[in-house]
Amino acid sequence: MRGGVMLAVICASRATAPGEGGTAGGGFVGIVGIVAGATSPFEGDPFWDPVDFSWPLLALLGAICLLLTIGFVVWLVVQPEEPEHDTAPLVEKATRQDRRTAVTIRRRLDADTGRADTSEPDLR
Repeated sequence: MRGGVMLAVICASRATAPGEGGTAGGGFVGIVGIVAGATSPFEGDPFWDPVDFSWPLLALLGAICLLLTIGFVVWLVVQPEEPEHDTAPLVEKATRQDRRTAVTIRRRLDADTGRADTSEPDLR
């Protein structure tokens, strides 16, 4: 039954002990079984139907994954580890600017807390 739902319910009740009423022997009194088949409300809807399995499609997706993986590894190997031009002047310039900024911030914090002269133009 494609796209359907099978529902099975089995109810069993245990017999009561002698003297409690019910049957005297114990065991099961009865078994009731209900089996109902219901069709899916989405049956025939192309959105909910799964795609049929296809070996060629799986092989194509696997080949694409393998090709992309190999290409990525080759790209990583080909990449240079260090830049070709000297970056020392750029690093020194950035370091100087960062140190100047840090000194200015430290002086402003000192001025805010009353530990420095606030009349300097850099601190305003």
